[in-house]
Amino acid sequence: MYTDSLEKVLSNNSYLQESWSLDEQVAREMAYAPPRYSFDIRTFMNEPFQFRQNTLEQYSSQMEISEIIMPQGIHMMHSELTSPSDGYICIDNAVPYIHVFFALNSDRQYYVDGDLLGSCSPGHVQSYLFAAPQILGLWHRRPAESFFEINMPISLFETYLPVDSSFRGKLRRLLEKSRTGTLFEDSILISDQQKKIIAELLNPELDKEWNPLFCFGKLLELLARTFDQHKFGNMVTRAGNSLSPEMKKLMAEAKNIVESRLTDPPSLSQLSSELGTNENYLKKYFKQCYGTTIYGYVTKVRMQKAKTLLTQGDRPINEISRFLGYNNPAHFSASFKKHFGVKPKVVQSSSKE
Repeated sequence: MYTDSLEKVLSNNSYLQESWSLDEQVAREMAYAPPRYSFDIRTFMNEPFQFRQNTLEQYSSQMEISEIIMPQGIHMMHSELTSPSDGYICIDNAVPYIHVFFALNSDRQYYVDGDLLGSCSPGHVQSYLFAAPQILGLWHRRPAESFFEINMPISLFETYLPVDSSFRGKLRRLLEKSRTGTLFEDSILISDQQKKIIAELLNPELDKEWNPLFCFGKLLELLARTFDQHKFGNMVTRAGNSLSPEMKKLMAEAKNIVESRLTDPPSLSQLSSELGTNENYLKKYFKQCYGTTIYGYVTKVRMQKAKTLLTQGDRPINEISRFLGYNNPAHFSASFKKHFGVKPKVVQSSSKE
């Protein structure tokens, strides 16, 4: 049965026959004992909080697993896999549930009845409604493979969805048709903030008695940041590369913050945190909006301000350098010359003539 499921995937997606394969030894082991995983989200309901770790050795591979189980019916898992082969798993699904997959250093393609449901490349996250009775997950071997996943009841997920959220409508439409589907049109990049939260979930620093509360709070934060990040990603229209009004407004706010703090400009991580977005989107869309990087824009504004101060002719170059955030006057002078083609003292001297 499970070999047939894989054969159907390979038959319907011919490109996999060139890009994906099982090691001979792994293939023999899987033929004898197919990788089958029965999953019922209801089994975690009202279970006491658990944090457990295990090492699974199977199919000539080793998997280090960390699981977090919460009484709200939530199951989270982090895995580090060492394997000589590409791989796959068949999930026997008892009831529909929400599945959020973070491909930290991994990839994952899910298939239903041989057809691709959605894919997630390394460094990306995708959210799914798993409603089909059987789902096949497939991945490619890579060094130090790792991923993190969240599984939770639909009712709990809906409890925290805003009433007017587009995800609520999409989820309802999928459920009405009993269809498995993705909640994001495309997978999105995993931000440094999300990686930090995952690390905190796996290594809580509180006393054990507070771990249930701590982990539930971190879970909600991780979900909120993930779905909010998707919102920012969708601010870029698919027609061409134009930016939506919302994204233009956000980038203008970033520009204003930078301009107001030239002496000590915020780092990329600080700026993204202040704006409530992530570093990857900020870098990408700031450059798309203004034609330069944030660092390039800081330098440009500093040089324009420096030229204005120099032409006024009444402030020492060293003082102007410090005022604009350059601790080393020589560095300031080199940047000025690179930008304008002349040294600061030439501009200042010309203004006094």
